[in-house]
Amino acid sequence: MDTRPRSHCFLPALAATFAAAALAMAATATVVARAEAGGDDDAPLRIVFVGDIMLDGGPGHLVSIGKDPFAASAKLLADADITVGNLECVLGYEGERQLKPYVFRGAERSCEFLGKHFDALSLANNHTLDFGPAGVVETLRRLEAAGIPSFGAGATPAAARKPLVIERGGRRVALLGFNEFYMEDYAVSDERAGNNPLVVDDLLADIALARGELDCDIVIPFLHWGEEGEPAPRADQRATARRCIEAGASAVIGCHPHVTQSVETHAGAPIVYSLGNFVFDYFAGDPEVNVGWVAILEFPVEGPTALEIVPVRMDPAGVPEPVVVTAE
Repeated sequence: MDTRPRSHCFLPALAATFAAAALAMAATATVVARAEAGGDDDAPLRIVFVGDIMLDGGPGHLVSIGKDPFAASAKLLADADITVGNLECVLGYEGERQLKPYVFRGAERSCEFLGKHFDALSLANNHTLDFGPAGVVETLRRLEAAGIPSFGAGATPAAARKPLVIERGGRRVALLGFNEFYMEDYAVSDERAGNNPLVVDDLLADIALARGELDCDIVIPFLHWGEEGEPAPRADQRATARRCIEAGASAVIGCHPHVTQSVETHAGAPIVYSLGNFVFDYFAGDPEVNVGWVAILEFPVEGPTALEIVPVRMDPAGVPEPVVVTAE
């Protein structure tokens, strides 16, 4: 969340930095495999994505007293081979608070509950540096210590851009994290930790890398982009999402606007432009009831990808509960 005007510019110096990073990260990826007994390699692979997770404020209070903010949605999160979210807060106590309208630090026991429900977390967002580069490094350290894989941020450009590859049921899934929102302010560099900026050429190159050199069966960019509070994506976002599919992405999932946006398919592949919030406090200007989406993707070994959207409603503390739709 940020109240500043949007900017689409990208500093030329960052382009040079990430050209060098592309060489450094080639043929590398963080690979996570889970031992599975008696699995059916012919069954569809089920991947669940949720939007923004902020474990400060109301949700943070619950975490601090040992209550699980994901409990009401636990069955929904568990019914998947891979569950992925966008972590919009810093973990730990390192770093200096930045001069921003909204600064989020997750409660002390956050990793306990994140590790219970999530297989991977994206850190490619504008809150990664709420407490400066030291906060990024400490967040990465805490997630690693808790055994929670992350992607989209790092101490170096190569680390921030590195795909996360998860192996399930004999198939390889690549998750790519990119941040568009004020990307020049939050981008990693050779001098500081940060997140992976959304340079379209780099995004398309990494999709091709995941499909080719990394030999991934499923490739999903998780993009932090778009305009806060707007119900639809920009035309350039639509063009980029379609280019991703044409480059080999199996689906494109978006977050950041704090509201849900549109869904479409391109060449048979689903695109969800914004999932909205998942665990998030209420702030001035928010709707009376905050609603987000959980995207459930099913990838058969052969045939089209299936997409199911499950809405969740956040209570006054920012905690989600699936919305039950009943027939009249």
